[in-house]
This record gives sequence, structure tokens and C-alpha cells, in this order.
Amino acid sequence: MTADSLEPSSAKDTDLTCDRPGAFLWRRPTPAWLQVGLVGGLVLLVFSWLPLSYYRMVGWAWIVLWQAGGLLLLLGLWRQQQRAVYGLGYGLDRVGLGLGLILGVSSLISPFPRVALWNVSLVVVYGAALYFYRNSVDRSWLTRQRLGWGLVAIATGSAIISLALWRPDETMWAADNFLTALRNHQPLGHHNFVGGYFVLTLPLAVAMAVASRGWQRWAAAGASGLIGIALYISGSRGAALGLVVWLLAMWLSRLGRVTSAQRWRWGWAGLGGLVAVGLVLASNPRIRGWFSGGGTADGPTLDRWFMLRLGGNILRDRPLVGVGPGVMSRVSNLYRPIEAGAGLDHIQQLHNTPVQVAGELGWLGLAVFFAGIVLIVRLWGRLWQQPLTPTDRVLLGGIGGSLLAYGTASLTDYQLENIPIAGTLLGLVVLLLALGDRYLPDQTALASPRQRRHWWGIASPTRLAVTLGLGLVLPLWLPFTFTVAFGALADGAFYSQQLNLADTRWYKAYRLSHWDPTASAVASEALWGLEQVLGESETQENVRSLMLDYAQQAQQAAPNDAWFNHNLAVLHQTTDPATALPYAARAVQLLPRHRHYGYWLLGDVLLRQGNDAAAIAAFTLEALVNPAALTHPQWQEQPYQAIYPAVVQATLAEYDVLLRDVAPGEPGFATLYETHTLLAWWTEQPIIEVDPNLLRPVVSGLLLADSDPAAALELVTHNLRLGQQPPELRLLAAWLNPDRYAATPPQPQDALPDLDTLLIEESLRTQPLRLWLTSLITHPDEGYRSALTFAYRNYQAKQITLMLTPQNLQRYTLVAKLNLFPAWPREFPSLDRRIETLRTQALGLPHPTHNRFRLSDLD
Repeated sequence: MTADSLEPSSAKDTDLTCDRPGAFLWRRPTPAWLQVGLVGGLVLLVFSWLPLSYYRMVGWAWIVLWQAGGLLLLLGLWRQQQRAVYGLGYGLDRVGLGLGLILGVSSLISPFPRVALWNVSLVVVYGAALYFYRNSVDRSWLTRQRLGWGLVAIATGSAIISLALWRPDETMWAADNFLTALRNHQPLGHHNFVGGYFVLTLPLAVAMAVASRGWQRWAAAGASGLIGIALYISGSRGAALGLVVWLLAMWLSRLGRVTSAQRWRWGWAGLGGLVAVGLVLASNPRIRGWFSGGGTADGPTLDRWFMLRLGGNILRDRPLVGVGPGVMSRVSNLYRPIEAGAGLDHIQQLHNTPVQVAGELGWLGLAVFFAGIVLIVRLWGRLWQQPLTPTDRVLLGGIGGSLLAYGTASLTDYQLENIPIAGTLLGLVVLLLALGDRYLPDQTALASPRQRRHWWGIASPTRLAVTLGLGLVLPLWLPFTFTVAFGALADGAFYSQQLNLADTRWYKAYRLSHWDPTASAVASEALWGLEQVLGESETQENVRSLMLDYAQQAQQAAPNDAWFNHNLAVLHQTTDPATALPYAARAVQLLPRHRHYGYWLLGDVLLRQGNDAAAIAAFTLEALVNPAALTHPQWQEQPYQAIYPAVVQATLAEYDVLLRDVAPGEPGFATLYETHTLLAWWTEQPIIEVDPNLLRPVVSGLLLADSDPAAALELVTHNLRLGQQPPELRLLAAWLNPDRYAATPPQPQDALPDLDTLLIEESLRTQPLRLWLTSLITHPDEGYRSALTFAYRNYQAKQITLMLTPQNLQRYTLVAKLNLFPAWPREFPSLDRRIETLRTQALGLPHPTHNRFRLSDLD
């Protein structure tokens, strides 16, 4: 077969082939199977353009849209039996079979099999799309050129939508603020998704521009420009890395093909181009921050190191087939390194595609994954050595560039469950296979019309596979789709004050998908808010009973969610401490250093059960995590007062150990020193000579104000004159000299007075210092969590925000306002290891990574 010949399927197998490649068969009607499948593909295409499409995948009623598209693809493939059905060829069918087997085994033995199977159903849709388009491209009016243009057109539309929905402001140029820095999450739902999608499509768009002529070249060039701009404003550093690698590969490839006389020109041109690209990328504050922060000191980069270790922990525990597809958010807290400190709470993915695949599918899954990559790269290399037409060579280069750029970016993120990205990857593979059919024919029909008589007495293997796929997705999709619907309807009913109707819908949502905690968690939070405004009555008791039931259901569906356990323990804290205890113990094992009073809750429950020794250890741990706990008003009341001296001694001893472990000059040493000094002063323990160079001005002024207010005022005034104007220093100055200094900055005349501000201003005349510090009492601020739609893949999960504070807990307002005990750094390994040691020795609650990745029960 020559390079210019077409290798069509047999004329007996289809009436859509022709004698020249790319011919458009205007006069031939489109077969029904092709119509059905193409409509399914177009339905999925909509998700490339929907704002926040990743969220809408699991929101009512958009979830029905992509499911309908998937079903149409499966039906189109099922009806394709009227003609020969070809496999992928080149060894990829065996890879697909192996991947399917591993997905099945991994899902069935997963800790959360229903969650895993739900994610497998999306893989079934991907597989149907791959085989359908593999049997359609260049075998119908849908040629490879038209598919390439289609992918570019879709990406261009997404870029236009992305730019239209972008809302820039001045704060985006601040490199040190992750939340406001240059990023655009539209339309895919996350800035890394947006960056990954556009770096995947940009090389293909450039290739189409190079291969085209006339107005089509200008159109493709304009599309490339739009995609490039959208890529830049996404703010994705992984995508920027993929872009640089692709440009460098193009330059080196071209440099190796030019003559020696032209090489120096291409060399300088390439260097100039790379410098220009570097300058453009350097204008992105997040990229500048990465280099100025030393790379691994950057928070997201350091997180990826911890995620790599997390994946390693999974492979130690479940080496062959991992934890199951899509299960990462349900189990990540069990494998999270303790050195991650206060970070990596319920992470959905490991921000590295190979590591994610290894964690979810084990070494076997990773081996099959890499086998597929090797076969695709091998096919691309073989094609590059063929005498391709100029158009096909440019197309092949665009395919390779897209896969290279995205492959690089995928080392910083995992995005294969995102429909637009996965669909584009599948489209590129189909284009590669179509080129392979043209120049490296290796087609084997999985089923042909002659084989339509039953295979093993059942059906053709392709129809059997499609039937099994339908048999898998329908029982999974229907209940969960109704779960999402009932959850959304319950939300509307509750806020319309139809409590009985809302309860009925929440319960139906739970019964249909008891493995999904969303409806139960949302219900418990809504009912908790209602209970707070109800007086003591039978209605309140009924609401509380419902709330406890739903909170229990949420915890059972996601037992490794630290906050479901914590909240359930808080709800039982005063009425049933014995029931609260195991949940409180689980919470501190899952997140050992969160600042939301987890150890205080555990200590309170233990104290209510009369276990003073364990309670002392728990309160000591709370004072390590949150030093202000040693100043709370509860210590003046029984039964807390009885154990307070023991807690103080144990806490100060632990800080002494930490100060020996952390060398002076290391990060965190000054904060440890200051905290130890303040706690010793507050609890009236002997204080050795203090080094003022290790204290903040507000702490130095506070310690001095206790014995010499005039000297303290002079010190504070001196620091204020130097330009140091933190709110806590101004507040201390206002107490030292209320006639000269104001506790808060001047407010606009029409501003409403703040109650806390009024109370603080009234307290400024209170003397002495300790009486002033304890003059105002308030409840701690409620904590809130977010982004649970990513973790639980249900749009309603965005309403799961509650982090309950232990009941009856109070704090001194001025201790918080003076910021005497600032939060520890997110990563503080010495502190984390000390907490782990004390919790293990005193309570028998080691972190799961030190206990065969299992949670322990409190003896």
C-alpha cells in the first residue's frame, strides 16, 4: 500500500467508503447509528461551554444532559453492528481490556465500592466515545480534518466564553495572595482545568493554522491567539510549564532539521522567542512567586510533595489495585502525612496524573496506564517516519504537540474526569488512529455482519460489551440522578418553610444513594440552624431528633470525614458523652492539628465521663494546637478548675521539649518562645529572663505593662512612630493611654457602630491589666469549610460548610483581639511530631499512617 492510497474498510462492510480520502458523501444518507452517536457527542460538547461545567456535571438538572449524551453514544455503538466494528488496533484493545479488568477488581474490593463504580460509569462513556468515533472518522463524512477543526472550534468557543466571564481586578497582580492572584476558573470550574484544556488544544490549533490556506489559516491563527490568551489568564502554572516544554520541543525539532547555514539564525530566533515567552509568563504573579519563593517553599508546590507521599502510603497499604477510582477524597485523610500539618484536608486528587492512577488503581493500573502511553507514543513515532502528505504531517505534529504539552501539565494536576478535557484527549487518539489506518493499516474487525450470528451463543463481542456497559451505567445513574434531584428539591422546600416536604425529599435522596453523604449532611446543617432559633418545645425535640439521624447518616456514608465525626460528637457532647467519645477520637486522628477545638471537645467528653488523666492529656494537646485554650474562662469553673494545674504543668513541659527540639533561628522557634513566655506569664509561673528580640512589640509591651505601664507606653509609642501599625498594637496603646490613642481606626460618620468595638472602648478604663484582659467574654467564631462539591461530586455539597464549636466553649475577647497567640505555620513538623507522640502515648490514638492506615478506638 502506498502512502497516497486509502485503506478503507471493505465495501461489503459499509456503504460509506469511497475511492479517495476525505471525500464528503453528500449524496449518501447518514446511517441511523451515526446520527445517534453524533447527537450524543454534540450533547457532551455542551459541557465544554457551560459555565462551571465541572460543577454542573453533578447538579440538577444538568447531570441528565451528559448522561443522555453517554447513553446515545452507547446506543450508537450498539446499533453499529449493522457494519464491521473495528478495534483500536496497535495493541490498544488489549490495554483497554486490561484497564477494564483492573477497574472492575479495584472497584469491587474498594472501601467504597459504590463510589468507585459510579466513577467507572464515566469511563464506560469514554470507552463508548472512543470506539464510536474510531469507527466513524474517515469512514463517513466525518473525516480526520473535520474532527481536527471541530476540536479547535470547540476550544475557540470555550476561550471566548472564558474571556467573556473573566472578571479582572487590581488584586490579581498580587503574587502573595493565592485566592485573588491572576486566575480564571471559567468555564470548566477550576483554573487548573481551564489551563489544562487550553494547553491541550493550543498546539492542535496552531497546526491547523499552519496546514490551512487563505481565510482558514487566518481563522485558525485567530483561534490560536484566543486560546493562548485564555491559557495565560487561567493562571495555571502547570499549563504554563506544558506550554514551555512544547515550544522548546518545537524549536529543537526545527533546529535539528535546518541546514547548518540556517541553524544559527533559528538558534537565535528560538532563544529570542523563548525569552519573549518567559517575559510574558513572568508577568503572571503566581509564576514570579514560585521562583521568588524558592520553588518547594511555595504552598501548592509543597502540597504536591505531600500528595506524592500520600500516594506512596496508599501503595504501601493497597499495592496491587489501589483504593478504587474516584475514592481518593473518602480515604485521603487515612494516608495523609502528619508533616502536612494543617493542610490537605479531604483532598479529591493528588495533583499528578500518574500518582493519582497509582493511588486509585495500584501498580497494576499504573502499569496498564503507562503501557497505553507507550503504545500511543510508538504509533506516533512510526507515523512520523512514514512519507506523509504535508497536511497529515502537520496534523501529526499538532497531535504530538498537544499530547506533549498536556502530558507535561498533567504531572501537576489530575483532570481525566473532566468531560471537555477527556473528550479532547479521546479525539486526539482517534485522529492518531485515523492516520494509522491511512499509513499503517492494522485493522481487525471486532465484529462484522458475517459474525452477527451469536458469539458463544450470546451475541457479538462488541454488542455484548455495550450491553454490559448499559447494564452497569443505568442502575448506577438512575438512583444517583434522582438523589441529586431530590436534594435540590429538598433545599427549595426547606427555604420555603415546608419542613415535612423537605424531610421527605432528603430521606428519599439518602435512601436512593446511601453512599453519598450530601443530602444527609445538608439536612443536618439546615436543621441545626433551625434548632438554634426554636425555643424549648416538642418541635425543637423533633427537629433535634431528625438532625441527629441525618448527622449519623452522613458520618456512616463518609466515615473518614473529620468534620462529620467532629460535628456528631459536638451534637452528643452534653447529652450523651459516651456516644460522642468515639467520634471525637476519630476526628483528632483524621486531622491531628486543626484549630477548631478538636482536642478540647475530646477532653471535655472524657472529663464528663470521669477520665481525668485522659482529659488532662487531651487538654494539653489542645494547648499545643491552640495555645489560647489555656486562657479560656472555663478554667475558673468546675470540673475544669480541678485539673487546670495539671494541664498547665503538662503544657509548659511540652513547650520546653519543643524548644529543645527546634533550634534557634529555625522557622517557628520565635513563635514557640513567645508562646511559652506568654503562657507562663498568664498562668503565673516563674519566668526566667526573657529575650526581647524574640518577642513581637505587642507581647513585649504587654509583659512590661503588667509591672511598668509607663515604660510599656514608651515602648509601644516608639514602635507606632516607626510605622508599625498592627491593630493589636494600637489596641494596647489605647489601653495604656485611652485619651491619646483610639482602639480602632476612625470610621465613616454614617457607619453603624459595631457592638464589639463599643464594648472594647468601654473596657479601656479597666485596671489592672489582667482584669482588663478578662473583662469581655464571647463565644469563638464558627468555622466554615468549602469546596465539598469537588470531594463528594454532588453540586448540593457546596452547602456543607459547618464546623461546630464545642458546646459552652467561651474565650476572652481581648486575648483574641490582641492576637496574643497567632496561628502556627501550616507546616510545622516538630510540632506535628510532638503532638503525634503525646497523643499516641497518652491516649493510644496514633495517626493512621502509624497504625497500618487504620483508625484506633479509645480505650
